[in-house]
Amino acid sequence: MELSDLEQDALKEFFNMGLGMAADSLSQMVKKEILLSLPQLAVVSHRRAVELVNHQDEDRLVAVRQNFLGELSGTALLIFPGGKSLELVRTLLGENMPLEALTELEQETLLDVGNVILNAFLSSFTQMMNLDFEFEAAEFLKANCEALLDLSAHRIAFPNKPDWNEADEQAFFLMMDFKTEDEEQAHNSLQGYVVLLFSKEAMEILKKELERILSQF
Repeated sequence: MELSDLEQDALKEFFNMGLGMAADSLSQMVKKEILLSLPQLAVVSHRRAVELVNHQDEDRLVAVRQNFLGELSGTALLIFPGGKSLELVRTLLGENMPLEALTELEQETLLDVGNVILNAFLSSFTQMMNLDFEFEAAEFLKANCEALLDLSAHRIAFPNKPDWNEADEQAFFLMMDFKTEDEEQAHNSLQGYVVLLFSKEAMEILKKELERILSQF
């Protein structure tokens, strides 16, 4: 299933609104300005989503996963290269913190970041669409790309049905730049990914909602 250019533009606007909410919340949490941008959005097959995340050649990734269930069901993942996770924690908590302390705070900090960013993205759906769904508790994961995006690991959002076919599933692949104001001046950024995995049925529901919204303009 493909979305029209107008539908993709509308989604990008929703996600940018979510990023703005997330950046404000993170800035308040760490008491420094956090900048988030969305340089790329694509609606792709599940297999292509794996390729896009995997091209960074990272053996280990860190991720925060959150399932959502209801009229629109799926799985949201915030993914960072494993070698960059401590860099992100240092960006948030301060450069002077010793490495041992950063390691101890890695999971807690990334769970907080994941909760803020994923809830902001998913809330951008609820604000613009007449769809009800509930968020499950977020989980912290460390694995390679294939394991993180293996749909057999997301059976809450993708129940095992007789006609289930992984090839039918689709994803929103969003590349995200994460930086502080100081890094912006130095032109440094840390890239992460938000991957929203949807079943074929969920994509059909989402497309109908987008068509309804765009018909009002």
